[in-house]
Amino acid sequence: MDQRADPLPVIVCLKWGQGYPVIHTNTLFRALSHYMTRPFRMVCLTDDPAGLADGIEALPLPDFALERQHWVPGMWPKLSVFKEGVFAPGTPVLLMDVDMMVLGCLGPMIDRVRDTGGLHIIRDWPDTLERWFPRLSRVERLSNSSVVGFVAGEQGHVFEAFHDADFDALKPHRNDQVFIHRHAKNLHHWPEGWMHSFKKGLAWHFPANLLRPIRQPGGYLIAFHGKPELPDLAGPALRRWGSAEKFGFFPVDWIKTYWERFSTLGAPPEPAMVRVREGQPPQKTDDMI
Repeated sequence: MDQRADPLPVIVCLKWGQGYPVIHTNTLFRALSHYMTRPFRMVCLTDDPAGLADGIEALPLPDFALERQHWVPGMWPKLSVFKEGVFAPGTPVLLMDVDMMVLGCLGPMIDRVRDTGGLHIIRDWPDTLERWFPRLSRVERLSNSSVVGFVAGEQGHVFEAFHDADFDALKPHRNDQVFIHRHAKNLHHWPEGWMHSFKKGLAWHFPANLLRPIRQPGGYLIAFHGKPELPDLAGPALRRWGSAEKFGFFPVDWIKTYWERFSTLGAPPEPAMVRVREGQPPQKTDDMI
């Protein structure tokens, strides 16, 4: 019997409040359903399951002490995924933010988590000027929790350290990703190039943004943390998106196509069944957006 097929991998996201409407969760699920070439469970830990697409398993947010008024901007409820018993021990889990863009099958990420154990997280991306002048930067870059991989039952201590903490106790950690970085056992960073930050790595600074197109990268995922948000890039022409330094006035064609394809109502698109070499990120193909 092939033990790698059991238990079924879980891809989990969180949804609470009004920050990200349900369309973001459903879009992520539809994209995953299209690109994944192996079975998986899609789980949403939420305080409001209304509107979730068929096929998304809604589970209640585990209880913890932090008052709701302090849940953001630290995104502290994300730590509840580490509670023992939420998922069966030994289950490979990918925790993903709902504002991620899927570029291909995430099977090699799941295999890496299952085979290596520990906790897998993004090494926080440097800003453009930090990449250009690394010796001048004094910013400590730790980890980014846009996508975190772990084996259920191995990181329960992270939730236990958070469960009874009040806001004053959590403030020194700033947010969930710093807390994870400081508490995880056997921490690994995902290989470089597997995930991209749109605002830090793909968008151009002014005035290059007026001349250079934004091209789709290889890899598995693109994070739209902060501004712009993913649907902003699918908007009408002449509607400004982005920050003061990195901005645009026109949609990005391949992002617009993705959003229009996966955010619409109805049954998920047929699976792409895009095959990639195990352990290698997908390269851009005609099937990819």
